[in-house]
Amino acid sequence: TLYNIPMFASPIDLPTILKLAEKCPRVVGIKDSSGDVPLMMRMIAAIKPIRPDFSFLTGWEPVLIPMLLAGCSGGTHATSGVVPEITAKVFELAQKGEWDAAMGLQRKIQQIFEPMINCEFPNGFRIAASLRGFDFTQTTYDLGVNQRNLMHQAQRSIRGMLHEWGML
Repeated sequence: TLYNIPMFASPIDLPTILKLAEKCPRVVGIKDSSGDVPLMMRMIAAIKPIRPDFSFLTGWEPVLIPMLLAGCSGGTHATSGVVPEITAKVFELAQKGEWDAAMGLQRKIQQIFEPMINCEFPNGFRIAASLRGFDFTQTTYDLGVNQRNLMHQAQRSIRGMLHEWGML
């Protein structure tokens, strides 16, 4: 599976993705974390006719619903490790075409995603997962005062959401 994650690596351009899909049958899909809906639509339009089996996954939580509407097979998100009940329900509702209900849950995903992403990655996701009972090792490098403050704010915010949603 190809992984386009421009936040941390050079983006993979469409001609390269298309060439790999055409020439490499063991490349079975792409996880795109760019959040670029028009790019995803161009990928699907270019690749599906020659590789109907190719999977298109979004890795950027804020555009899960738009990506599903654009034709993505699904998503793979760090947020799913924190609130799998919500992300699974979004997918289930989308499969049924219940877009209004799915959008209500998309807003919850966006709400919890913000404090998680505002900490230096992946610390916000570790904090959120730990609140759900998963024990992740802490960052091995020294965090500055500002980053520690952001993490404490994120933890309070995420704890409040999870409590409000009956998940704590």
